[in-house]
Amino acid sequence: MSLRVKLIVLLLFFASASPLAAEPARLTLNVQNQELELRQYPAEGEVVALWFAPGNGFGLRHDQVARGLQQQGIESWQVDLLENLFLPRGSASIRQIDPTLPANLIEQVQRRSGKPVVLISNSYGAILALRGMRAWQRKNLSDQTLLGAILFSPNTYQGIPSLGLPPQYVPETYASNMPLMILQSARNGNRGQLDDLIAALRFGGSQVFVQMMPGATSLFYEEDKAEATLDHLQQTPARILRAISLLDKLPKPDHVAALREETPAPAEDPLGLDIGLRPFRGDWSPPALDLKDARGRQHSIDDYTGKVRVINFWATWCPPCVEEIPSLNRLRQHFEDEPFELISVNYAQQADEVKEFLEKVDVQFPVLIDHDGTEAARWKVLAFPSTYIIDGQGRIRYGVNAAIEWDTPQVIQALRRLIEETTD
Repeated sequence: MSLRVKLIVLLLFFASASPLAAEPARLTLNVQNQELELRQYPAEGEVVALWFAPGNGFGLRHDQVARGLQQQGIESWQVDLLENLFLPRGSASIRQIDPTLPANLIEQVQRRSGKPVVLISNSYGAILALRGMRAWQRKNLSDQTLLGAILFSPNTYQGIPSLGLPPQYVPETYASNMPLMILQSARNGNRGQLDDLIAALRFGGSQVFVQMMPGATSLFYEEDKAEATLDHLQQTPARILRAISLLDKLPKPDHVAALREETPAPAEDPLGLDIGLRPFRGDWSPPALDLKDARGRQHSIDDYTGKVRVINFWATWCPPCVEEIPSLNRLRQHFEDEPFELISVNYAQQADEVKEFLEKVDVQFPVLIDHDGTEAARWKVLAFPSTYIIDGQGRIRYGVNAAIEWDTPQVIQALRRLIEETTD
């Protein structure tokens, strides 16, 4: 019986039997003289899923999905390399990890379990999966026991670029040729860059399959409690099972994809986030913007021609976005009687969600609704909050891709200069 058929049989069996999943076990593996602790969700099936934690670690939803897989016969081993290596949380630390460490961990899991391995991760954990697979290939090219990777809303940015510039990916993104399945939350902030990411992954020869999850912002983000997200979460173990079946039957590469001779330099700031106004380095001409606000009134960026405009992209689920609202209110008040306008664009939420938020939080500027994130993608927004400053002539002059205090003397002075240029 083929592995694919056995997986389907297991799915039907466990769906009908629904046994209680066993508690995860703690186990330790010695990898490159480093004792790594993992959580093991044992199961009798013929595949083991090796999970790499994202930059913020594992949460309750990772446990929920692993237990769902366990009930369907798929064993999971979860490892948080940042925790094991005592590295700070975040994507910058993930990029520092030697690719041979996840590669050797794959070998250890294969030997210890005696099963083929599929890699799973989300967000920036995808960097560990891609780097680990390529480093594993360099030693085990003839081995067919690594099936590929299943990545949830993956981020493989080398660093967040200044606002308006295209993202740079870690070199292994272009040097991947193992089969990949992407399960993408449709409202995730990286949705607008998905096509570019797929093209980069296919550059090295990867077969890339994509399944969208409409209505979800981030499957493993526990503050995303939208009904659509919770529905997708319930379906995730079965989707992983089907993805494993697909990856298993695909041919595996007979060579290691070459790294590109010229790779982009890393961002000056490994986090790539701004701590103040930065001169804008992208296309100075802003895209069109014509949206309704949370109360149904239409707004166009052209309505404010001749004014200095601050366009702030944000979301209610983004804590830094919410934290900067008071200083944005004060900024608007400071320039209340001058040729100045502040507009915000809410990312991929429904008007009712935003109105409920506005009943609790004092927001003194229009909140436009970008229902599906299309406008944020056109404006090349990669991180939230992101804010553009447009002068009276309609040129983007400054960009900020992080939360800042908007009424500091430095910001007020910069905006004052733009206003003076407008009125001269």
